[in-house]
Amino acid sequence: MKKPYYIIKFSAVECRFEIRVNDHPVLTMNVENGQISSQIPINHAISESGMTEISVSIVPVIGSTQFSNDTKFEYTCNLYTIESGFKFVEAYERYQSPKVHDNQPLSFFANTQNLDVTVNYKLNTLWEQGNDLKDIEDFEIKLRSAYIEIANTIKNKQFKVFEDRIKNREQNIATSMYLSSVDSNARIRGLIQDFENGFDIVNLAEDSIIIYAADGKKASLKRPTGEPALSFEKAEPKEFLMLDLEFYFNKDTGRLEII
Repeated sequence: MKKPYYIIKFSAVECRFEIRVNDHPVLTMNVENGQISSQIPINHAISESGMTEISVSIVPVIGSTQFSNDTKFEYTCNLYTIESGFKFVEAYERYQSPKVHDNQPLSFFANTQNLDVTVNYKLNTLWEQGNDLKDIEDFEIKLRSAYIEIANTIKNKQFKVFEDRIKNREQNIATSMYLSSVDSNARIRGLIQDFENGFDIVNLAEDSIIIYAADGKKASLKRPTGEPALSFEKAEPKEFLMLDLEFYFNKDTGRLEII
């Protein structure tokens, strides 16, 4: 199989959950009312063939301390091939949370499973040679400064600089999604076109928190809901564009860089 593509299909009812693959957060969501069912690709969190760890943590929705009787979370990891169209190959790991009852109040579910995957690429894992971010003094201040620097680069329309700053991230995305150079360049151009189209009001959420990943070698800022901390707003019509970033500490340059 030349282009294996792994996808997690999930369903969640009245809970807040996080899915990680190899300790890389791939999705965090707060489902307050009703149910949501969707799917998310995870190739970008698989750096090479071998054992891959899928972990989920489920807690009550924001503002609650316990699950409701309706709380439920389940997922299945499926393998597809996109070599000639999008074709299902087989279903792998599956998880379903326990049933919640009034006589057994619960406030946390967690599950970890290992999956032997095969991909035909190897991602650039620069963060593995970086510093443990938790050991960096005043790390939150430095991380926020890195976000503000990127935001100002975009606001000042220094798009060549912005392209250079995200090149390692985009290379890994293109590799894991099997994008051609044409498709990869179109993806970047589309993002820049969005920024050029009036998204010039910058907001870095003050209540955002640090989310560490990759055994403490990567970090990002997220809102309590799990959404990216950095967003850009267009005044008319009122629209928002969120930019999801992760940083590692490059020992050679002595600075936080996007990966």
